[in-house]
Amino acid sequence: MMLKGSGPGYNPSQSQSDFPYSFNEEGYLRHRETYEPYRFTFKLSDVQGTEREHQTLCHYITQHVYSLLEEKLHLIRFYLEEGSFVFLSPGALEHPGSLMVLIQDWGSMRCGVWSWKIVAHEGLERGSQIPYLRWAALESCAVILMNPNEGGQTMERHVWLVWERLISKSCAEHIFVVAHGYGGLAFVDLLCHWLDEVENRVKAVAFLDSSHSLWHQPLGKAGRDWLKSHSRTWILSTKPLNRSVGSLKAGCPQISAGTECHDCAPAVCMESVFRFFTKIMKPKAPPTPFEIITRSKSRRSDPNNNSPSY
Repeated sequence: MMLKGSGPGYNPSQSQSDFPYSFNEEGYLRHRETYEPYRFTFKLSDVQGTEREHQTLCHYITQHVYSLLEEKLHLIRFYLEEGSFVFLSPGALEHPGSLMVLIQDWGSMRCGVWSWKIVAHEGLERGSQIPYLRWAALESCAVILMNPNEGGQTMERHVWLVWERLISKSCAEHIFVVAHGYGGLAFVDLLCHWLDEVENRVKAVAFLDSSHSLWHQPLGKAGRDWLKSHSRTWILSTKPLNRSVGSLKAGCPQISAGTECHDCAPAVCMESVFRFFTKIMKPKAPPTPFEIITRSKSRRSDPNNNSPSY
């Protein structure tokens, strides 16, 4: 169920403390009294009540993740316009190294969340963006978390605003983008209109079960060529993670996401995405050249013309 209008702006009748579930130390949502996992309910006799319950759940998860981003990970809110903001690491725009940008799918997900349903069922490690932020910290990589479902604007406009006001002004040498679902379509829309700037700044894009289309979006040959060499697409598949899938006409290398679950893709693909980025950040050193010494060459270089012993 896609609840476009829910989230932090929703004002449920229950306060945060009244919500019967809370996160334990391991990041799992458990009932405050019974310690049972959260169970989604759907009552045909009370569809509106079911929707309110899911909105309350989304609101609670969003506020909890926001508190973790600000209090534990020390990220900063940056307001683009009224009602629209993103999170970024301190000094992200001045950081000269790498910058990772995360774009979630369309829906009710807010900053720091790939899927609130996966968070509710499987915990923060699987459904939130926090593991990606830990990797960024280990790699001394700045981060910007987009928030395209907040503020009432389209995802495409949000991505444009973040690029124009933040990413384009950053000092980062390497910019990496992770785009899930419709987030991939919004990034390709940006590429269609800011091709030269994006090509010059972005080093790699990881599309996770993305909704973009290289043939239905007006990207052009130059943009398609750039994506072919600077992006990877992880698609839902029964094949193990990292196996080649798709066709040569896909526009960029396609590999298996290792899952058939759209909401699970960011978590399952995470290590593979990191290896893709690391390979670009830390390319292999060129092989050291060496000479093959032949017998005739060694004789010429030996002033006494002594033959080598064997």
